[in-house]
Amino acid sequence: MDCAPSLGATPPPAPSPAKHLPPRLGRRPFLRGVGGLALAALAPAWSPLAVAEAGTPRPGALARVPWGERVAGPLAQSAAAETVYVFNVGSRDVTLIDAATRQVRETRPLGAQVRWLSNIQPHWDGQYVWTYDFPDNRLQAIAIDPQTVVVARTVADIGTGPGHSLVLLADPRKAAVNVAGDDLVAFLDLPSGQVEATTGTGAFP
Repeated sequence: MDCAPSLGATPPPAPSPAKHLPPRLGRRPFLRGVGGLALAALAPAWSPLAVAEAGTPRPGALARVPWGERVAGPLAQSAAAETVYVFNVGSRDVTLIDAATRQVRETRPLGAQVRWLSNIQPHWDGQYVWTYDFPDNRLQAIAIDPQTVVVARTVADIGTGPGHSLVLLADPRKAAVNVAGDDLVAFLDLPSGQVEATTGTGAFP
């Protein structure tokens, strides 16, 4: 059963991960590490995600979200019903598929290219699916509302793209994203939309 983590209780402030990292660290080992820590804390509570090969015009990432929990009305006939969200990179839209019938419900415009969602790196904060995009090679974090299928929030101009992965930390108000063009990983405070810290990783993480 999919269920979203409760954000009602305010967790204690987490120390900046950058203070405890070596000055140069590869993106994959680093994000695997923070992803594992976040997954251990959030695994019982975040929506399962699957991945398809990103390409143009082939689909990018897929996410399964319980439709009955997200949408009120005729389509929400059962809390067990699920919708598969197919993020199409080339056309910058989202195709919604009924998981039970395997039929396409509709395709909605998104205006962003979602390239990567991983089942081992948490992206669901209880309200939004967080990922990244880099229009005009400027990296930004984006929050997608699964109910309205729109980009509801943006943390803009994090650095020079491309990006390859964004992961929520143990405190789902915090995230880490690689900034490949600037050879670093940025740590984000999502409510304020600010970069809290950065750490160098070497060339093109």
